[in-house]
Amino acid sequence: MPKKRKKDRKAPRKRATVRTAPAQPAGLELVDWDDAPQEDIDLLGDLAERFPAPADAVKAVQAGEPVEWIGDIEGAKMRHRVVLADNGEAVVEQAVFLDGALEQMVLCAAHQAGEDGREQLHTGVLAALDALHTVIRPIVEAGVRKVRPDYTAAVLESFHEAPEPNGPGTPVFGWRTFHSIGPDTTWEATIDAATWNSSTMMSELIGDADDVPELQPLQLVRLLREHGVPVILCADCGDPLTDRHPRWSGVWVSPSNDSGPLCEAPTPALRLPPPRLGWLTDAEFGHPHQPAHVGD
Repeated sequence: MPKKRKKDRKAPRKRATVRTAPAQPAGLELVDWDDAPQEDIDLLGDLAERFPAPADAVKAVQAGEPVEWIGDIEGAKMRHRVVLADNGEAVVEQAVFLDGALEQMVLCAAHQAGEDGREQLHTGVLAALDALHTVIRPIVEAGVRKVRPDYTAAVLESFHEAPEPNGPGTPVFGWRTFHSIGPDTTWEATIDAATWNSSTMMSELIGDADDVPELQPLQLVRLLREHGVPVILCADCGDPLTDRHPRWSGVWVSPSNDSGPLCEAPTPALRLPPPRLGWLTDAEFGHPHQPAHVGD
């Protein structure tokens, strides 16, 4: 399990939720890391409180009760759940979802692809994620080996799911691995450390990927386009764009600025001083996004 990291007090609190029954959701709010003792984070504790071991949770899942943990540690959203495989065998799924610029790019590309291009989008994004995993895995594995020299990271598979009810209406993508469950399997044995740590690498807010060229925005764009994913960036601000959002049809908007077709002023000369009275100036209107050419 990763060590606790320093937290930006201005950032929203991170939450982890555990769902062990449809009518009995339980929430766990993380403490402020600046004030918390520096110790390992065990976000599977809520699962262990009700199910001492995965084998105990299997019985609940077989009875139709969902057993899962969903949360994050200043990184990409993660999920840990007990599922029944096609052959009836129970396993623990450990998943990491997209975050940061990559999530925004895929979201915009999904709108650009439309319903007719949805199948090709799925294929392209999954292929790009497979290629990206080959880059991420050795890096996070090397980090774990500093304290566990004999460690070998799990090989993840890319996957996608149907849109969640409260999501943007586009497929959810990520990476996952499965852990087998035996009579003596512990919850700790169902955690691959590199998979867990890769969640922070996917977050723009952490900086773990600053020295990884393949995770920089332009490299991500190139990788997605190579696999047929229609990513378009703004020529001025570099945000991922779509002009097929259902609320902004025909207008170039970005998920990082969903209030309208606004873009940062391209030059400091266009920035106006703050008003003496009131709060707003003409600078608040921003500028329309301008899509860059595919070859840019």
